[in-house]
Amino acid sequence: MELKEAIKNRRSVRKFKDVAIPKEKIVELLNLSMWAPSGMNRQNWYFVVVKGETKGKLIEVSKRAFNEFISKSLKEVFKDREEVIKESERFFETLGNAPLVICVYRTRTIEGELTDIQSVAAAIENLLLLLYEEGLGGCWMTGPVHLPNDLNKILGVEDKKLQALIPVGVPDVTPFIPKRKEGRIEWIGWD
Repeated sequence: MELKEAIKNRRSVRKFKDVAIPKEKIVELLNLSMWAPSGMNRQNWYFVVVKGETKGKLIEVSKRAFNEFISKSLKEVFKDREEVIKESERFFETLGNAPLVICVYRTRTIEGELTDIQSVAAAIENLLLLLYEEGLGGCWMTGPVHLPNDLNKILGVEDKKLQALIPVGVPDVTPFIPKRKEGRIEWIGWD
């Protein structure tokens, strides 16, 4: 698979088959994802890979995050598309039945929060592209991050900032391909 194909065809997957993913495969993909660029090469990412009972506790927090934070925004953005709101709610209530969830954290660096976030985001994008290349899928979730203290307590993480949750598994759907928006590039100094 060429990189261009992965970039164009990778989608957020929100429904997964009941298929376990070998730990060795996740180790390989996480190690590759960490070849991302980072501010001053601080490599300030930190991953917690969760399954089993602990994953169930993450789902409970995800449900609360939907009700307390996400549903209001969805109702505003998709006011004429009730099915999108309902499908999103189902996803937050089940995490798409993903066999595992990768919780992505960042540590603070001297560069500051903006650089810290961007560095970890680069590793997340690498991971999502690698998942796609392997026939797997994931969804970059920021909604549950609204309840970081609850998630940190479940995971036993301290002194790090939660940036995303990524449910991972074998896709059970082929997601819709939205059109790219026009007018997102401006050229200055070009004849």
